[in-house]
Amino acid sequence: MNKIFMTLSLVALAAAAHAQSESLSFGARAFEAQAEEAILPMIPADAFAGVGACGTLDIKTIRPWTLEEASDLATPCLKAVGAKYSATLEIEAGQLAIATEGQPLKPGLILKTDIVPGSKADRDLVSSLERRDGRLLGHRVLLLTRGEVAPSSVSAVQAALHQCIMTTVVRDLQTGADFIKIYGSCLTHNPDLKIDELRPGSGLTVDMKTEADVKSVEALNGFVTVNAGKGPVTVMIIAYGAQVAMP
Repeated sequence: MNKIFMTLSLVALAAAAHAQSESLSFGARAFEAQAEEAILPMIPADAFAGVGACGTLDIKTIRPWTLEEASDLATPCLKAVGAKYSATLEIEAGQLAIATEGQPLKPGLILKTDIVPGSKADRDLVSSLERRDGRLLGHRVLLLTRGEVAPSSVSAVQAALHQCIMTTVVRDLQTGADFIKIYGSCLTHNPDLKIDELRPGSGLTVDMKTEADVKSVEALNGFVTVNAGKGPVTVMIIAYGAQVAMP
């Protein structure tokens, strides 16, 4: 009788232990599921994934896109991504940083948004750009959240352009080469600028080599706005000192 009672007791204890183990295991699984559910929204996602208009970001081309072309191509994608996050996203050519001594102006794409810094939309966009090495369509991107302002400056070349006497002929100005063709002779003859060479860059950018001192070179970096007869056009001037090799 005692043997039977002991056997039944052991069985009961084993069943209780098994039930407790199952309960603990279920509790652990439930905790893991809850933790995963809580953490998942915090993990950055690819903001461009699943957005049809963003297929343009993967277009392959033999010739690199100019900043203006890249901006135009990316705009529909960013408009759709903005709708996805209930935010405004705009992209345009600009400068990524103010020129400093020994460092010329850095052109790139400026992604302006009204998203809140640190929000999920911000984290997703930062992660999405990092996955693409900080570039869209081959160009570096500066992401601006709500309240942030892009680096900008007016080139000292702007004042020199006022001295260029132009005939009232409408000229097509769509590239840096067009700018040099129209204004190059006037600028290179300006003794204050000390220009050695003007060379068209990508899109509406112009590389300038000058004998001017370091501070003057910094001041020459920036944007100029001209009107060749078809409305205002903004051109980016990237200045290099005499001792710095142009790309």
